[in-house]
Amino acid sequence: MSTLWTLQGPVAGLGRVSDSGPPMDAPTSSGSPPLATAAAETFTIAFFGLGAVGSSMLICLSELAERDDVPVRFVVVVLNVDLARDALFHAERLFERIDFVGLPDFAPLFDGSAPERQRLAGARLLVNAAHPGFNRPLLELGLALDADVVDLASDMYDGETERSLTFSQYGYDTAYRERGRTALINFGISPGVTNFLIGLRLHQLRGSRRRDLEIESVDLYLLEDIDADEIVFSWSPLVALEELAERPRLLRDGRIQVLEPFSAAREHHFPGEVEATRQYPLYQEELLSLHRSFPEIDSIGVYTGGSEVELVKALFQLNLLSRRTLPQQSELTVEAMVRAILPGMNKPRRIEEYLRSGVIRRAHFAAAAEIRYTENVRNDRQVTVETVGLSYLRYRGLLGSPYAGATYISYPTAVGAAILTWHALAYLREDGGELGGVICGEELALRLPRSRADAIRRDLVAWDIDLFETVRDATPV
Repeated sequence: MSTLWTLQGPVAGLGRVSDSGPPMDAPTSSGSPPLATAAAETFTIAFFGLGAVGSSMLICLSELAERDDVPVRFVVVVLNVDLARDALFHAERLFERIDFVGLPDFAPLFDGSAPERQRLAGARLLVNAAHPGFNRPLLELGLALDADVVDLASDMYDGETERSLTFSQYGYDTAYRERGRTALINFGISPGVTNFLIGLRLHQLRGSRRRDLEIESVDLYLLEDIDADEIVFSWSPLVALEELAERPRLLRDGRIQVLEPFSAAREHHFPGEVEATRQYPLYQEELLSLHRSFPEIDSIGVYTGGSEVELVKALFQLNLLSRRTLPQQSELTVEAMVRAILPGMNKPRRIEEYLRSGVIRRAHFAAAAEIRYTENVRNDRQVTVETVGLSYLRYRGLLGSPYAGATYISYPTAVGAAILTWHALAYLREDGGELGGVICGEELALRLPRSRADAIRRDLVAWDIDLFETVRDATPV
């Protein structure tokens, strides 16, 4: 689920990370020269918000910069500086590189009326780690500061997106192209790395010169599963309720179909799982992004399942997500009451305590995309299904790292965003490449050279995100 914006606290960590640098078994080189310039220019990155994903993304970017010998500093704009500092409670050594800016409201900073805006001077990259609603103001700010921008998800549940089937960030594509600046949108693990991996394979199939090859469908399956002695939300349940209110959508026969929540279920067997997981359609960024990038594919779907999804399903089936008002309390709906009493996501120190004490026994985040295509082989029409995906199963091994206190979902999201962003920046700065405009994961896969794509894959694995690929003949017997 794209429920990673309202998490409170840093993400869970990387087990093989020392306090003094990047993972001990991380590659010493990305396969290309270091990003640093001859003058060792300091690279300034400004974060807006520093919750679960933002704090871990900052840590990962600092590790990548240290590995590649790039001087880096951060400006962190937040509503509460004390909470932002606490989100980095195992990475306090980074405080000397961070300029914390506390503001009760971001709006004056965006419109230029806040004097604190001077502290953003020289920022090369702006990161929206707060909320999708800040995407467009941050894009405006990027143009004003002549900086690149990255966000982690779109504010897609609105009438304009439903009508246009595209994201509002693309309204800035021309301006960013003309300025030679880059806006990386919907980055993270899912959406983000999933789009990149799917795009990488689809572009390869497109360029294979097999004229009779036809890509029939792409279906993405997501797993969010946690085994714990208590109810531990790894993302904000309120965001899940908002997604549910939008109702799931699928692209079938070239048209968007709107479904009832938790209908049209499927089964999918993820690597590392003993049994198949029940999967339900989900309206998420990948659906619209893949449709925009590959309009010739008539069937695209996103599905999700696991223990956390089943919990929300139970609330729905018990009619606890109803918009009906309570008897004798017309101002209060059932859903509003449930929102008020549902436990939120735990603070990072509490998450770490759960993990150390064994309350959280096992957690698994995975994404698997099935690409189905047909082609003529020996005078027969063969059906092939290729699966590309990722798996994050090493949650317990991350204790004692700078990332401690995170969740099993926010850690891969942050690491995925950091690695994709870092290599996009490296391509611009050291390879002399061009990425002007608004760029999604699939387009990044098309525009980066193969060496960069391979470096991204290596870094994902080095930061404990396993990758997998399978191919099978699905021709009916």
